Parts: sequence; C-alpha cells; structure tokens
Amino acid sequence: MREEGTSSRSPARAALVFAVACALLALLRFEGMAIGSLLVRPIATLLDPRMQRHAGWVLAHVVLLFAAPLALARIGGLPKPAHLGLGFGDARRWGTITIGLLPLVVIGAAILARVPGVAAHYRAHTAGISGLFGWFGWIAMWGAAFFAWEFFFRGLLVVGLARDLGGPAAIVLHLLPFTLVHVGKPALEVLLTVPGGLVFGALAFRGRSMLGPFLLHWTLGASLDLFVARSVSALPSLASGG
Repeated sequence: MREEGTSSRSPARAALVFAVACALLALLRFEGMAIGSLLVRPIATLLDPRMQRHAGWVLAHVVLLFAAPLALARIGGLPKPAHLGLGFGDARRWGTITIGLLPLVVIGAAILARVPGVAAHYRAHTAGISGLFGWFGWIAMWGAAFFAWEFFFRGLLVVGLARDLGGPAAIVLHLLPFTLVHVGKPALEVLLTVPGGLVFGALAFRGRSMLGPFLLHWTLGASLDLFVARSVSALPSLASGG
C-alpha cells in the first residue's frame, strides 16, 4: 500500500503531536486516578462502590486518550478523525487479519492466565466482580478504555504520524510510550508489549484503522479476566444467573 500524504510530510508536526501525546500519557500515569475520581463523582451513586475506582480510571482513559486528542487535533487543524485511524479504513484488509488472529488471542490469554504473576495481578484486578450483569458491565466498561487506548496508540500515533513519518517509523516510535506505560505490570506482559505493539501497529497502518487492534486487544483483556476468574471459580453459572 502506498503511504498517503508523502508530498506534505512534516516531521515538525509529528514531533509536536508526539510531545503532546507524551504529556497526556504522563498526566494519565501520574494523575489519572485523581482525575478519574472527579469524573466519576456525578454518577458515583449509580455505581457499586467497588466499581467506582475502576469506572473513574476508565473515564480518565476516555478523556485523556480519546476526547482530549480529538479536541486538540481539531483545534490544531490536524487531519480529520478518519485520517487518525478513527474509521473503517480498508475494512477488508484489517477485518480478514483480525478474524484470523482472534483465536490465537484467546489461546494466548488462556496460556497467560496460567502464569502465576499474571494470574495474581488480574485476580486482584477483578476482585469484587460478581454475577452475569457484573461481568457484562465490567467487560463493556473496559471496552471503552481499550477503544480510547487503541485510538491513542494505533490511531493517533501510528495511522496519524505515518502521514508525516512513514509507516515503519511511526510503528517503531509508538512502541516507546506503549512499552513504558506497561511498566509496573507483570514482567511477561511488559516483554510482550514489543511484539504485540508491532503486530497491532502494523495492522492499524496497513488497514488505516485502529478498529482491528481494538477488537483484538479487547478480546485479549476480556478473555484474560475470564480465564483467571474461571481458575478460581469466580465466574457465575448461567443457570443461576450469578
């Protein structure tokens, strides 16, 4: 696929976008919980107290990794959202690859769920989730976070920056912040961010959309949570409804 916009590349614009993106990531990393607690306050009474912290964290992701970049892109005259990966792009290309990778993602989640460090981390992550509605709500809520996450990394930083830097350079560059934000998670997960980021980045670039990586990442996250919960019999039965 020939890269678009090669005649109007602007490394300076790419550097500015990358710097602002890193600033937003730093804000999420160090002040995300505080920002989330403010964002969730208006709806706190509607939520299970055990879910308020997680809901705030998800809202912080949506605001800082999705809404803020979109608003800043509009103010700064950057390409329209479809050119930042927020669209169907070449749906046939990324759709075919995504469907082929989905079974591998689920199998990978099943394997990761058996790694003690990973299992312990995600067991604590989902503590307190109960009932079918609780699990559906949990998966849907984190789907919003994964959508914002993938727009930011694979949409803005890969599809968007590829217009100024070229696809390979954008894919490699986005691995730096993508890997750093995983520091503090299980070691194996941190190590897998590099090959995973390369695959997701290439998929987004080739398909001109962040939707394929989003579906894969959401499937991975949901499957991992469910496999870990199943290992400790924390999943509700369909017969009882939770």
